[in-house]
Amino acid sequence: MRKLCLLVILAAVIPAVRPEFLTAESKIKVIIDTDIAEDIDDILCTAFALNSPEFEVLAITTVDGNVAARSRVARKLTQLYGMPELPVAEGYVRNIPLPDTTYTGFSGGVRYGEIAPDEQGLPPASALRADQLIAELAERYPGEVSVVTIGSMANIGQLLTRYPASAAKLKQIVSNGGNFSGGEHSIGWNLRYDPVAAVIAARSRVPWVLLSESTSRFCSPRTEDVKRLQESKLPTVKILVEAIKWWRTNKVDATTLPHVSDLNVFAYLLGGWVETTAGNVFIEIGPRGFLPALRVEDNPEGRIMLGREIPREKGAKLRELLMTRLLSEPLHK
Repeated sequence: MRKLCLLVILAAVIPAVRPEFLTAESKIKVIIDTDIAEDIDDILCTAFALNSPEFEVLAITTVDGNVAARSRVARKLTQLYGMPELPVAEGYVRNIPLPDTTYTGFSGGVRYGEIAPDEQGLPPASALRADQLIAELAERYPGEVSVVTIGSMANIGQLLTRYPASAAKLKQIVSNGGNFSGGEHSIGWNLRYDPVAAVIAARSRVPWVLLSESTSRFCSPRTEDVKRLQESKLPTVKILVEAIKWWRTNKVDATTLPHVSDLNVFAYLLGGWVETTAGNVFIEIGPRGFLPALRVEDNPEGRIMLGREIPREKGAKLRELLMTRLLSEPLHK
């Protein structure tokens, strides 16, 4: 009961955090590893992180498909949020996919790249590859950096393979992937894109937090929230509205309203939002042409933290926090 009360108190307090009370030491150091410009949640949740005083975003790394186009979108976003110096590194174009998970369609998976179609006026991309940049930041801030993966885990697989000593200095890897909130388990898109990388993460010594893709299902913007975005005059919001427009145009199965599945990783880092248990993850990779299988199990002695759901009431509060941050003036000018 005391633990439940503490979670409720945290959920009530977090939205009231004021930037002037946060020091560089108290901020959550995070690297965002993303397939931004694919599904719409990546850009919305990256904007949330950039404009949240609790986070110190150290870098953005792009992964899978057209990583150069994704990099341009990420740099356009950091520029509008007054952070043109923030390193944005391109990661790995291809991973270790199964046949049905390779991109065959629209420009390498990019759905709203039109918001940054070329390099004109953009800050330069990092000269480092994604895994090298993550390794360098882990060395610079040992034990402090959380990498959130909201796309394929290919960059993480490369990091753990090429720079294991540096990767061991990360605080944790927090991933949106898998479906295990209900009784049935299935592997999520972010793990399907590179199941071998997911296996490497599951067996590495770096703490891994795996969150179900449905964790944030009660947090998505409503019709009235989208209208609030459309009515805003802020340049930072206009790019989000434009991204939503192009995403709807280019993605044949786009939903009527944008979703924010990726919000789960940031909610977990903020604390008090996501229901979690310790456990284990089992990923089985079968013959070529078969989807890998995913199973998770609760285990108090398990080494992987599992996050299942943000309850409906907390989801409504987190949605309003999301909208507040998106509709606020940029923190960095």
